[in-house]
Amino acid sequence: MEGLLHISVYLSRGYRWCSILIMSAVLAGCQSSEQPLIQSTSVVVPSAVIIESSPPPINSPTPEPIKTLVPQFTPTPPLITPAPAEGTFADQSVDSPDGQWTALPEIELLSDGYQISLQVFNKDKSVVWSPVDYKGEGLGYSFPTPKHWSSDSRYFYYVDQEVIDGCGEFFPVEQAWKRLDTETGEVDAIDLPLGRGQAFSPDDALLAYTTAESPLQLVIQELPAEEEQVIPLLQGVQSQVNAQGGKIVWSPEGDALILAAATGNICDDPLPTFYLFTLQIADMRLVSLYEGKDYIRPLEWDTSGKILVKDWNSKSWWIDAASGKITTAP
Repeated sequence: MEGLLHISVYLSRGYRWCSILIMSAVLAGCQSSEQPLIQSTSVVVPSAVIIESSPPPINSPTPEPIKTLVPQFTPTPPLITPAPAEGTFADQSVDSPDGQWTALPEIELLSDGYQISLQVFNKDKSVVWSPVDYKGEGLGYSFPTPKHWSSDSRYFYYVDQEVIDGCGEFFPVEQAWKRLDTETGEVDAIDLPLGRGQAFSPDDALLAYTTAESPLQLVIQELPAEEEQVIPLLQGVQSQVNAQGGKIVWSPEGDALILAAATGNICDDPLPTFYLFTLQIADMRLVSLYEGKDYIRPLEWDTSGKILVKDWNSKSWWIDAASGKITTAP
């Protein structure tokens, strides 16, 4: 919901960063996939640094330790995409894989509060489903955050994400999504493993997420058997207070993913430390692309092998998926 950033103008300066932080997470995690994923239940940017490890076996209770190399930072890069003008609404629509459906979450500021809605409609708008439509006021609210389209374009997945005033988490813990059936308009819930940043691979064969508690780990779950591989993150990091990860984005081919991680709390000193990692699925090779004080998170992985990232100030640019170096737009 990048379009929600302007709401921060109504907040006190002391809470500005916290509100931006919570309200700017969303669309990059929506990739293509297939129908029912889980049984229904009702810039400092461094060059890439390989984190050497042997992939843990399926269901391994004690994965082998990972050796982390120290990233070598490059100068602050030029920004390719400027921040959006304050007070504007970014297009938050998410199209289905076949291009016949659009999911559109929106927030509209009113004189006495706001109105939040979610519409899912076909190309000629002869069918429009509105699973969310309500008015409210105040600083804390719930927003329908897009998560996933099934590859047959029948199901749209979303979550009612709490947007709070004050100090919140970078990557919220989730255990369930809502699923809208475009044929009937019915909405039901699906259970997920408890964790953060859950994201299905494009072919729905894998589910990736990070653990909800320390030590921070990335879990790759094979579906439908639910066998798992566990990859430790932040190896060698002494302080893992409030360690969390999320914003997982899969490559278009499903052979790799990128995720963000953080340690610390935004309302405490010192400021949190943020990380970017990529993972190659074939050999479970972990690569460190970034470590620093800027909240950089991935938004999109292009077919060209370039990844769109955004920083704390809503400025964005493209990086090379293999090296992490700044590159031109696709």
